Parts: sequence; C-alpha cells; structure tokens
Amino acid sequence: MNTTPPITVESIREAEERINRLVDEIYVDEQGKAEPIYDGVVNPSLYLAAPIRVMWFLKEPWDGDGSSGGGWSLCTDHLNAKPVGKLGHTTFYPIIYIMYGLFHGVHEYDDMPGIREMIAPETLVRSIAFVNAKKLPGVKRGAYGPSIMHWYEKARHVLKMQIEAYAPQVIFGCSPHFPALMRELSNGQPTEVHTFKSAKYICHGNQILVHVYHPGQTQISRERYVNDAIGAYLQASSSKQTPSENDVSRQN
Repeated sequence: MNTTPPITVESIREAEERINRLVDEIYVDEQGKAEPIYDGVVNPSLYLAAPIRVMWFLKEPWDGDGSSGGGWSLCTDHLNAKPVGKLGHTTFYPIIYIMYGLFHGVHEYDDMPGIREMIAPETLVRSIAFVNAKKLPGVKRGAYGPSIMHWYEKARHVLKMQIEAYAPQVIFGCSPHFPALMRELSNGQPTEVHTFKSAKYICHGNQILVHVYHPGQTQISRERYVNDAIGAYLQASSSKQTPSENDVSRQN
C-alpha cells in the first residue's frame, strides 16, 4: 500500500520553509560577499496543475559582479514576477520551448511558435521546479565545475529533500553534478543509462532523469537541443510503458 501523502500547495510551502532554513545554514559564503539565492517550485498551483511535474536541476544562479549579492528568491522575486522578455534568453528560452513541447504535445522545434507568438509563455516557466546545485551567486557564464561539485556534495541531503518534497516526474539536469545525482537516486544499483542523440536518460522508479547540456550551451543548435531533450523524454516514457521481459514472465 502506498502511504506517501499527496503533494499539495501547502505541503510544498511547508517543505520550502524547512529547506530554506537549511540553505541558510549550509550555503555560507566564506568571503562574506554573498547570501543564498533560494529556489524551488516557481508557482506551486501551476506546478501541480501541469500535465507533467518537471524539475530543472542546474548549476548556480548569478547576481552581482565577482559572485556577490544574493538574499532573494529565484522563484518569488524573478521567475514568478517577471515577464518572459525580462528573463535571460540563453538559459530560459530553451527551457520554455521544451516545456511548450512537453505540455502541448509538439515534439519538433520547427513546429513550435516563436516565444513572442506563444500564449502566456510565462505560465510555462512558472509551472516548473527550478533548483540549483549551488545556491550562492556564481558567474554569468562558464561555471567552475569543482565549485559546483563542492556544493553538491556539501548540500546533497538538501537537494534530495527538494526532489522528495516536489516529487517531479521528470528531472532535466546538466553536468558536472547531474551524473552523480543519477547514480545517487539509483542507490548504487546498476542502472542502464540510455542515449538519445545529445541527451542521456535513466528511469528511476516513477521518475525520468534526462541529462542534457546546460540550456545556455553553445555546442549544438537550439533546435537540436530542444528536439533531443524532448526525444529523450519520449523514448524514456515509452520504455516505462512497455513491460520488460521480466515483467511479462512475472505476469505469466
């Protein structure tokens, strides 16, 4: 019997209060230049009403020069407050296209409207959970991998609390920390990593984890990035719905 309590707006808000207290304790800038930038579910009502609960698990936020600033919420003060035109195009526009494809069943970038032509593109951003491995201000481009991994290892229990509290059905993430998360959520058990073009994915219980480049990447075109992320999700979703040989033998 599944005794896991249902996820509600209230449960998300209660969890975030606990999580933010831990963030204050753990994410302390040794140089005294920065405070944490909080993250989580952008808009709990929209997140729970979405066709799929999706988390983006990225690297670090950015605020002032020299990795300074912080003391505000990426969700409340930024993503849930500003129109799409005020958001960073390199990071958030690819996410918006992918969310449009998942929510509207449009699986090719060329078949999607431009963001200016989308109806309420803000809703797409506000329907996700957005989590950074490092919650102190970093750099605008070229995040330092060892720093991201340091904070991932130091705060891994907080990051797992976020995943457990928000219960995403799909998690998109990038290196350097996401492969470690994929291994950790598998509890050290052998888990087959599948490849779909530039993306990789695993199926973990009821979750699909898709390893992609950072949305602000420059290695491949935006069209390919969007199509590969959606294609990896579709392939993973299809494999979850198809009984394996072991499942069939148990049924027989």
